[in-house]
Amino acid sequence: MNIKRLKAIALLPIRRVVRFVHHDVKVMQARRARAAQGAPSLKASHQGAREHTGGVYAIFLIWQRRQVPWYVQNALTALDEAGVNVILVVNHELEGERLRELTQQSARVLIRDNSGFDIGGYRDGTLYVQETFKPSRVLYLNDSIYYFKDNLTGLFNAMAQSDADVAAPFENHEYTYHVQSFCFSVAEHIFQSTAFLDFWRGYLPVDSRLWAINEGEIGLSNALAPQVRTKDIFYTPEKLRPFLTGLSLDELRHLNVYLPRLSRMEQAELTAFTQPELVDQFCRLVAVRSQIHTGAFLYQRFMGCPLMKRDLLYRLQFSLEEITANLAEVRRDEHFREILEEMKTKGTGRDLSIWNYVRFAEGVL
Repeated sequence: MNIKRLKAIALLPIRRVVRFVHHDVKVMQARRARAAQGAPSLKASHQGAREHTGGVYAIFLIWQRRQVPWYVQNALTALDEAGVNVILVVNHELEGERLRELTQQSARVLIRDNSGFDIGGYRDGTLYVQETFKPSRVLYLNDSIYYFKDNLTGLFNAMAQSDADVAAPFENHEYTYHVQSFCFSVAEHIFQSTAFLDFWRGYLPVDSRLWAINEGEIGLSNALAPQVRTKDIFYTPEKLRPFLTGLSLDELRHLNVYLPRLSRMEQAELTAFTQPELVDQFCRLVAVRSQIHTGAFLYQRFMGCPLMKRDLLYRLQFSLEEITANLAEVRRDEHFREILEEMKTKGTGRDLSIWNYVRFAEGVL
């Protein structure tokens, strides 16, 4: 029996304890809280100063205790330029100058207690918008993304003006097809549908990332699937294909470093494929997982995508050196050093304590 197998067996009891403490117990606590009808998660609502006609709203989740970072500011500015009414859902206490700053840039600021994380915030925001306004379309965003200025207003305009039932930058085919929670929009008839609202009314906000993905993101997609007839997806492998087709074999082979480590091709594959075969392989590898990760640098370089996940290093998709080199090739941005410093400070899942590393590996952190 090899060392890797022995380590896996040794960690199994710890994994079971971690899952019980940080997932099973959290589910039980959330169920008891709902049964007891405890204090609501939504604590306060503040009138904002920025309202637009047209009926398009964005439920924008943030967790920024210290300050409003540049990427959140970019998103707020671009949403305003796109004529979108921002319902800013803040998952922590907020007061004084920071509250005044954010109310000046939004239609409403909702303060909540972070129960259920972002999906729990989406629930509160959805029910608030449904009860308060008559939206023609609703965008859902959170701050797990770096929002770059270039092309961002255009993306939000496309999401706001789409005639499709669901519009989103990317699709995710990892494990099962689902709507990724960081950025998407829905049409009025979807937002007001019984299935959509019943999902949010019934959703149990649990403080577990595993629950948020399985019961939240995937659960939402399952609720939407029967009624969604049309989708607008702005960055896809097939839209990327024409840019790759025009490249030489050497240029294509270099792009292998743009793929996350688990998706990257071995050197033998790179040299064996013909140019058309290599284009096909890139498109396939981008398609099969979370495309904001697999297409992170390809979509930025060739299609001007203004979004990038903040967890590329933490989730072990790329090394810091690879991110540094890739960013230098795909974009020029005044916040380049801030991105790298933030990632370096947070580190990777492997830098965590043993207990937290097991939480990370189990998907609850």
